[in-house]
Amino acid sequence: MKIFYSILALFIVGIFGPIVAEENCEYEYDPNKTNLEWTAFKFTEKTGVKGKFDNIRVMGKTKDKSKFGVAEKIRFQIDSLSVNSSNPDRDAKIKKFFFGSVKGNQKLTGHFSDLTSGESGTAKLHLQFGKFKTSVPVNFVWKEDTVEVVGTVDVATLGLTQGLSKLNAECNDLHKGSDGVSKLWPTVDVKVVSTLKKVCK
Repeated sequence: MKIFYSILALFIVGIFGPIVAEENCEYEYDPNKTNLEWTAFKFTEKTGVKGKFDNIRVMGKTKDKSKFGVAEKIRFQIDSLSVNSSNPDRDAKIKKFFFGSVKGNQKLTGHFSDLTSGESGTAKLHLQFGKFKTSVPVNFVWKEDTVEVVGTVDVATLGLTQGLSKLNAECNDLHKGSDGVSKLWPTVDVKVVSTLKKVCK
C-alpha cells in the first residue's frame, strides 16, 4: 500500500508540478537608487551643462503591490538651493539670480499622473515652484524594476523668465558661443532613473 501511495504522489507531481507558495511582493521607492539629472543649455549652438539636486524629499505613499502604483502615488519636493552642477561658483549664481528671482520657500514640488499602461509609454509631470504651476509631458521606459523618465521643462512656465535673464546677464561672457552671442536657453532637459526595491514574503 505504501508503494501505491508513493507512486500516486509521483504521478500527481508529474502532472501538476510541485506546489509552490505564491509570493506576496511589494515595490518600494529607494532613495539610494534614484538619480535626477538636469541639462541646461548655453550658446547659440546649444551646448549642454549637466547637474543635479542634492536634496530631494519623497512624500506620500512610497509602497505598492505594483511598480506602476509606486510611480503614480509618489510626491516629491526638491530644494532648489541644493542645486549641484559641480561648479560652486556657478551654483551660487544659479541660487541667487535664477531660483532667487521667485519669492517663496525655494521648494520645487511635483508628482506624476496619467501613466499609460505597459513597460514604456507617456505620463504627465506636474511641477510647482512658488505660485507657478505647469504640466510637462514625459516618456518612460521600464527595464524590470528600473524606470527611466525623460522630459523637457520650459522654465518660463515656472515663473523663472526674469531669473533666466538675470543669470544670463551675470554670466554674460561665459554664455557667449563661437558667434559671440550670449545665450541661455529657456528649456531644461530632465532625466530620472530609479530602481525600486522589491520585497517578497
